[in-house]
Amino acid sequence: MGDRMLTRLRISGFKNLLDIDIRLGPFTCIAGKNAVGKSNLFDAIRFLHLLTQHSIMEAVKLLRETKGRSPEPRSLFTSFGRYMAPEIRFVADLLINRDVEDDFGDQALAAISTLRYTLAFRLSNDSGTERLELAEESLVPIAQEAARKDLGFPAKAPFKDSIIKGRRSQSLISTTEGDEGSPLIRVHQEGHGGRMVAAPKSSRTVIGGLASSDFPTILAVHREMESWRTLLLEPSAMRSAALYSDQRFIDNRGANLPAAIERLRRREDRKDQVYASLANKLSELIEDVRELRIKDDERTETFTLEVSGRDGVFHPAGSLSDGTLRFLVLSTLAIDPDTKGIICLEEPENGIHPERIPVMVRLLRDIAVDSNFPVDADNPLRQVIINTHSPVVVTNIHPNDLIYFEEEQIVTEERETGKVASPRVPPGTWRATPNRESHELSIGQLRSYLSTASEPNQLWLSSFDKGAAS
Repeated sequence: MGDRMLTRLRISGFKNLLDIDIRLGPFTCIAGKNAVGKSNLFDAIRFLHLLTQHSIMEAVKLLRETKGRSPEPRSLFTSFGRYMAPEIRFVADLLINRDVEDDFGDQALAAISTLRYTLAFRLSNDSGTERLELAEESLVPIAQEAARKDLGFPAKAPFKDSIIKGRRSQSLISTTEGDEGSPLIRVHQEGHGGRMVAAPKSSRTVIGGLASSDFPTILAVHREMESWRTLLLEPSAMRSAALYSDQRFIDNRGANLPAAIERLRRREDRKDQVYASLANKLSELIEDVRELRIKDDERTETFTLEVSGRDGVFHPAGSLSDGTLRFLVLSTLAIDPDTKGIICLEEPENGIHPERIPVMVRLLRDIAVDSNFPVDADNPLRQVIINTHSPVVVTNIHPNDLIYFEEEQIVTEERETGKVASPRVPPGTWRATPNRESHELSIGQLRSYLSTASEPNQLWLSSFDKGAAS
């Protein structure tokens, strides 16, 4: 995986996200009570990811199931009463790695690292079968000067210099109206002849279907969104031993943890460096932890994770709590140089004692890139996005890193009234600068939410009152 980042995401007409504009930094916490739209934001990110690997309708089916069933296309549109949004639209500002490789091993260089990708769908009904129909797709460069100015989150010049590169002024993908009024998608020349795609007839997006070194910038954007990870960690997967034949990378369920640790161990500079690093991180969560190792059983061709306490007795990972295993998976990702790009994680507080939540938040923040320094092997471009309904987590989040989804906002569209998501940002933070449209969060709105947390909320509110200076 290369260095990649999603800096801004505008969504309209998707589930209860009628019209939102989210700016993302290296570390972002999406907070709020249950059922206010936090998970729908993650679904939007996952949908864009799925479109790089599947047809449009397959991506719909692979979104999270509702009541045991895959979602119907209609259910993805914002709707209330007799109103349904006419389209679903995503606009994503991206930082991409320009050096890419296609599926055949051919190397390519993208023209520019800063791009804006737009994708829109309408609901179509062919012979009584509803499906999502591609209505618009575009990919345009963001000039270096504009990208540096509009990056948003606090970042020093060496960081910007290391990631904002390349030049191109012309669009790479654009949508025009065809002879019969149907949209036509034009793929513009990039060292290779262009193409025309009839949008309504296309079963895939251009980004999803044209991953070739002939179109290096399109390929780089494909690799960007293909790498986005939404971790849905499952206790059974995290506890399992790994077979020799398994992948040596942790998957989105947390499986292959022992194999991933073994891969890192075989690449280490000093003996037992990986074991010691992971044991030290784990000891911040559980004081009794002393050692960690991988048991390599050649007879069964398996790797098994084992941990010992003060008594020196090693126990298999199956004896660890769910929260401890989640922490260990994230600790392994943190020290893995091959872990780059976006990591989305829901409810990181699950299985963690409230007193240890600050340790978990600190780990997640440490996984993310430090924008004070250039991106390099010691500071990979990792972006972490979490969502939580826990006030205790929020008290450990700096206001600069917070987006709060309050109770749903009541809106009227075409004389129909309904509730939609209402993200808000703390005043004085980089997301709330005067020249940007944003709904600011008041301290009064937050007090009742934080009331169930313990003493640290007073420190958080004090910081909030001072404008959360960056």
